Amino acid sequence: MMHDIDKLKTKFLTNVSHEFRTPLSLIMAPADKMYNHTVDTEQKLQLNMIRKNARRLLNLVNQLLDFRKMEVQELKLHAKSGDIIKFIKEISFSFSDIADEKGIGFVFDTEVESLKTNFDHDKIERILFNLLSNAFKFTPKGGHVSVLVNLCRKKTDAELIEIKVIDTGIGIAKDKHDRIFERFFQNNLPGSMLNQGSGIGLAITKEFVSMHHGDISVESEPDHGSCFIIHLPVLALDDMQTEESLDDVITRSDDEAKPEANSGSRQKTNKKQSVLLVEDNDDFRFYLKDNLKDNYHVIEAVNGKEGWQKALALHPDIMVSDISMPEMNGKELCRKIKNDSRTSHIPIILLTALIGEEEELKGLEIGANDYMTKPFNFEILISKIRNLLSLQATFKKTYTRQLDVQSVEPILPSTDEKFVKEIIKYIGDNMLNPALSVNELSRHMGMNRNTLYKKLLTITGKSPVEYIRSQRLKKAAHLLEHSQMNIAEVSYEVGFNTPQYFARSFKDEFNMLPSEFVLQKRAPYQSTTDIS
Repeated sequence: MMHDIDKLKTKFLTNVSHEFRTPLSLIMAPADKMYNHTVDTEQKLQLNMIRKNARRLLNLVNQLLDFRKMEVQELKLHAKSGDIIKFIKEISFSFSDIADEKGIGFVFDTEVESLKTNFDHDKIERILFNLLSNAFKFTPKGGHVSVLVNLCRKKTDAELIEIKVIDTGIGIAKDKHDRIFERFFQNNLPGSMLNQGSGIGLAITKEFVSMHHGDISVESEPDHGSCFIIHLPVLALDDMQTEESLDDVITRSDDEAKPEANSGSRQKTNKKQSVLLVEDNDDFRFYLKDNLKDNYHVIEAVNGKEGWQKALALHPDIMVSDISMPEMNGKELCRKIKNDSRTSHIPIILLTALIGEEEELKGLEIGANDYMTKPFNFEILISKIRNLLSLQATFKKTYTRQLDVQSVEPILPSTDEKFVKEIIKYIGDNMLNPALSVNELSRHMGMNRNTLYKKLLTITGKSPVEYIRSQRLKKAAHLLEHSQMNIAEVSYEVGFNTPQYFARSFKDEFNMLPSEFVLQKRAPYQSTTDIS
């Protein structure tokens, strides 16, 4: 019974989040666009205030979902590299308008100008948002709020980042220092302070700090303000070279793709490429169409069922679809399009208010080419549409080369040999489909997953997932050595959703990055060509 109630609460909060995030998109996206295009200083100040407060509202919505995930232990750390000092500084200064409005002095100071490390950007932002929101909420006019950042060492001699958020507010009694990090705990406030809060912000903050293997404490006395102290370990930048290489790959891919997009079929036909826009919210659909219509021919659909009918009838070049819709949702539409030979070639970008990498993974697993969470930066959507169309044009040219997969097959008895060859053929035929899965393979082979797993593992020493990935990587190696495609193009050509994941998988298989492989394999050939 309690489990069912818990599920209902989670569903309710998820739905509430969705209802908030779509109108937030309609506030943030136009505000961003106007801010980037206006030259009037006064207008920029007003628009920036809209952007900052919409961002704060988004943080509050996210906090509801974070709390539910924390209760069911679904929170995960997603660390990536970045300059944490610069990041903390930017978040801190986003509160400058509140400081001015409330007449509170605000200071940010750091002993370290720059420090690149691995951290979860979203969770660090939430930590600072909660602490600074409380600091400004409980500090009266004429008070002061400070953010101080420096490096320190503990007894273990490990280097730590120390973040202090200090205020001159109402303070906290010593016997409540530990309790303030408990869920739903609310401190006694003066009668003049009505907005007490929900009592979940500091509980979430402590959870996020712990996920970074850090600690948080408080020093405070009533009427003498508070000082929240966070210590986070400085994590090594693993595979920093890999990330830099990938950035180069992605940038190079974009630069090389754009001339083709300009000089390709669009110029020959003098016709705009078509975008099928599937969105049930009339305002949001109007906003997207209004911003896309200058560069693309926009086809509209108000739900998945209408989107499917228009995809069959009009054959758009790309589809942008919401997920939560009546009659047929975006995931069902995506699955239907990718499983039909008449429409499977259409790239799909899914839009959703549901946050988290698990949701993104679900979208990508059913065949979506990309995935964006509301609210989003409209310029990023434009770039994704342009890049997917450019890559599709490139694939059409390179696919005609009919490059074969050169697979090393073990010497097998005739029945097993036929079995493996059938698998290799199926993988080769479906190489371009990112949704290629063990389920599809087992269905094609006429056996259940367990039987396929055991048989393939016995014959090849690899599980079905490993074998599919291995075949993709072998073809990738062949393309990298014998074609002029760049790394990003090859990654999509063999069915990987992102060049980053492709690079990691390639390194695991061949013990070197794709960029290193290209230098090693193509250099001798290029040298011979130059000599001749």
